[in-house]
Amino acid sequence: MDNIIEAVNDEDVVQDETLHQQHQEQEYHDEDNDAQSTDTTFDMTLATAHSYLGNDLEILRGRTLLDNGIYINLPLWLPEEEWSKKIILFPGQTLPIMERDVFSIEMLRKCIAKDRTFGVASELDINCIGTTAEIYEYSETPDATEIRIKAKGRQRFKILKLRYTSTRNVTADVQILPEITLPSPYFEHRLVSLDRLRVIPTNEVTAKQYRNLTKKESVLTPWPAWVHHQYNSRLLSLDIQKYLQFVQSKFIARGSNIPTDPIDLSFWVAQNVIITPRDMMTLLKQDCAISRLQMQAKLLAKLTDKIFVCKRCRSQIAKQTDVFPMNQEGVQSAYVNPNGAIHETVTLSHAQCLHLLRRPPSTDYSWFPGYAWTIASCATCYAHIGWRFTATRSDLKPKSFWGLTRASLTWGDREKYYDEWDNSYDHSDPDSHHIPESETSSD
Repeated sequence: MDNIIEAVNDEDVVQDETLHQQHQEQEYHDEDNDAQSTDTTFDMTLATAHSYLGNDLEILRGRTLLDNGIYINLPLWLPEEEWSKKIILFPGQTLPIMERDVFSIEMLRKCIAKDRTFGVASELDINCIGTTAEIYEYSETPDATEIRIKAKGRQRFKILKLRYTSTRNVTADVQILPEITLPSPYFEHRLVSLDRLRVIPTNEVTAKQYRNLTKKESVLTPWPAWVHHQYNSRLLSLDIQKYLQFVQSKFIARGSNIPTDPIDLSFWVAQNVIITPRDMMTLLKQDCAISRLQMQAKLLAKLTDKIFVCKRCRSQIAKQTDVFPMNQEGVQSAYVNPNGAIHETVTLSHAQCLHLLRRPPSTDYSWFPGYAWTIASCATCYAHIGWRFTATRSDLKPKSFWGLTRASLTWGDREKYYDEWDNSYDHSDPDSHHIPESETSSD
């Protein structure tokens, strides 16, 4: 009889848990629908400035620009947190760091006193490519046990030799790699008499004028015009922007914009589109915006009909059109929690198949001031996916959104029933899947 009673009680617990999960999902699904509006009152500069690091950071003036091709010895930053070791930094990307390791603090302190530049490389090996990072703001605790910095990716480099010091720090002999800018394919064969008709293709109208002109000039070369168009950085940029139209409109609605310069755009896409680390490294190795844009156009074409899925169990999480910006630098940015773990996080207005930790939302160390965060995991496999952010003030818009980590997502095929809200998951006890808060919490 006792066994029967226990079985009935267990079944009731499972039913209660399932009903709670379904009610929770329907609740945040309804709130997500309310958040779909393009209206926003959140100041995106707060997220861009990483204000959660504090307001006592000292601003370092000036900028260090290393000559292309030179050979220098560069200190390398080696993060202790596992979540931060595979960071692939691109030029123009912001890197927030909170460091408590005494050796790393000493290395960063020396960088600040010298030229404020250190190296970031996801792989420590000869001929591997990395990016220099320049510190532009920093703060150190009085007891020198913690240092907080904001750094900006600047220039690519190639590792030639690694040097290990007695303090566990690593320096590298590196070569600063140039960013090659190629002239127009028609420059040597152009008709000078048509120079007055030349336009820079920055939109569909000027692109059409440019194509009509190059058709005439292509007869002077062995190749047709469409071949030359594949090596025009401006036309490639326009092709990329077509794929990003759904994001571009959201940027414009929030008073920001996607870069139009081909070099800046190529690095922006590499930072903001979820691709594999191998593809990211391949892009970082390219020394010309044209080759990066060509690769990115092919990648985006393949991903047009894809959706975001859980990397571990392939559960459907979100659509591409759910992505929207909460940071002026892009839809995906790197953020650091107090434990030093850096999370590359993409913001979305809507998500599904996620389970929220049964705790009150916390505002501690929130990456988005005015919003409280709750840890979110996959409702199927309970892998950590990211966080749900809810507004703490009635005047803030959107009322809620999701911040999901790049490391937890991958691309999957869209299924016909995806647009329906599916509550048919197998919900087991979430407490049996413990997620270390030192790695997953925003706090």
